[in-house]
Amino acid sequence: MKHIHGRFLIAGLMMASAGVAIPFGQGAVAATHTAGPQQVKEIAAAQNPSDFIRSLGDEAISELAGKKIDDNDRKERFVNLMDKYFKMDQVARFVLGRYWRSLSDQELANFADLLQKYLALNYASKFKDFDGEKFVVGDYTENNKDIFVNSQVIRPDGPPVKIVWRLREFDGNLRIIDVTIEGISMGITQRDEFASVIQNNGGKVQALTDMLKQKIGEN
Repeated sequence: MKHIHGRFLIAGLMMASAGVAIPFGQGAVAATHTAGPQQVKEIAAAQNPSDFIRSLGDEAISELAGKKIDDNDRKERFVNLMDKYFKMDQVARFVLGRYWRSLSDQELANFADLLQKYLALNYASKFKDFDGEKFVVGDYTENNKDIFVNSQVIRPDGPPVKIVWRLREFDGNLRIIDVTIEGISMGITQRDEFASVIQNNGGKVQALTDMLKQKIGEN
């Protein structure tokens, strides 16, 4: 295994994507595949999946870590990293569950943009406190059309935290569609919490949209 020095937050650049903190409440046990060495296969994609996640960690530290970066600039950089490494329209559909089908393409794109801003608001500032924890990227496996990259965060004051990144290839490029931290899927967690908001408001996605806008100060 290779490692880079990085903030624990690398674990969840997304959605999931920062620290072990889970948005809105308790986590859902992941239904995703856990990578195992016996299933390692050759991947046809031009990018090596482990190197792809390693690059995310390198860029996250380079672009986000440190106290000298302006908070607004840090949030913008966070969103740019999500654009580069995550498939946000896929993430948006997943966290909306069946409700995404009620949206037009433009409404879904708008929601994906809002979701990015919400994640940036919650997590980008945490990169201020760079403390030298180690982000270790391991092997990867393939299960149907998805690729799972094993990694862990080595902490000086606690046990390692296991992270599995779920990737999928889109037009020849790898993109992250979910992150599982210690068996908890960030996507499933967010989907359950968002579904609760929608269901409590007559099945209207607009209620969730309004809530997110309020949280990021767009109302």
